[in-house]
Amino acid sequence: MHRILKLLMVLAIFGIFSSCDRGPERPDFYYRFKVNGVQKEFKASPKADITFIDTQMGFNLATFTMVTGSRTDRNAFVIGLRYRGELQTAYEMQVPIIVNGVLSPTLTFFYLDENGRSFLGTLLQSENPGALDDGRVEFTAITPEGSYGTFEAIIFDPNEETSELSARQMVRITDGEFFLPNVASIRTE
Repeated sequence: MHRILKLLMVLAIFGIFSSCDRGPERPDFYYRFKVNGVQKEFKASPKADITFIDTQMGFNLATFTMVTGSRTDRNAFVIGLRYRGELQTAYEMQVPIIVNGVLSPTLTFFYLDENGRSFLGTLLQSENPGALDDGRVEFTAITPEGSYGTFEAIIFDPNEETSELSARQMVRITDGEFFLPNVASIRTE
């Protein structure tokens, strides 16, 4: 009888601990894209997110931080978005926005490959003859868990030693997709 009582107590304790609410699990956030046709696919780390910032300067910002693992200096992709008014579903880099009196691209792209080599897409073609930088981002769904979307870009090695913008070696980012957590809107003063 004593053994049965001990067994029942152990089962009761196990039942209590196994029924404790562990909270919701984190969804499987990810990002993937092709670099010059080569598929890259990553599970997003807890440092990956989309941060929305309301500024007092007449435009808003969103930063897409796509990182994996504990190293943020490899296999990372960052997209900066500048926009006015309410968030729209699609944005193109070469549709400019005025930021502090300066004509600027709506989107900027920054990619770190598996070796940590950096690539940028930051130039407005209208302001930089010969520049081929380009890209777009589209939100396909914004949910309480996070945002889904697609992206593509034409980016370049910023350390390439050519003075002719049209002669730079182009890197094409295609078939980009993401599911990233949203960070609540931050308001700047």
